[in-house]
Amino acid sequence: MAGTYTVTIKERTYKIVPVSDDQVEVDGICHTIDFVPLDSRSFSLILDGTTYSIDRIQPHTREGDNSNGDGELGHTVCLSVRGKHFVARVDDDHSLLVRSLFSKPPTASGIQVIRAPMPGLISRIEVRIGEEVALGKGLLVLEAMKMENEIRSTNHGRVQAIHVEKGKPVEKGEALVTIEWL
Repeated sequence: MAGTYTVTIKERTYKIVPVSDDQVEVDGICHTIDFVPLDSRSFSLILDGTTYSIDRIQPHTREGDNSNGDGELGHTVCLSVRGKHFVARVDDDHSLLVRSLFSKPPTASGIQVIRAPMPGLISRIEVRIGEEVALGKGLLVLEAMKMENEIRSTNHGRVQAIHVEKGKPVEKGEALVTIEWL
């Protein structure tokens, strides 16, 4: 277990930082833990001396809803703890970075401005204005710290505007592409 995790249950968000194999920090408070998988869906958690049996359960999803699985923007799990059911959204540093690409949630009109997650240089633009893009389609490549970072579409839409040029530098938060969701 490494890195920082953000877990959201209902409207409450927790920052979780693994300290060691038997300690974790939750919102700045250190806790002693023992976490053991019992099988593929059941776990035992001893948190500060209190034992919890945790079961991963199948979510009740609407047809076409795939928000309860792995994805570029984190992972959503449904858990049962002491007979109570919880839906937990788990994000790591990478999925939070991907979320930061967006200026704000889509408006009622479905317009989304994708922004630079870090300063860098635009090395490739892979779309044109008016082009229809599918979920996961590469929009452009941002070179930062000698690494190429492909910025992808997170929904089906049409490119409304391209705010950058190939070979030009951009700053963190600068508008890259505007997409109208279809």
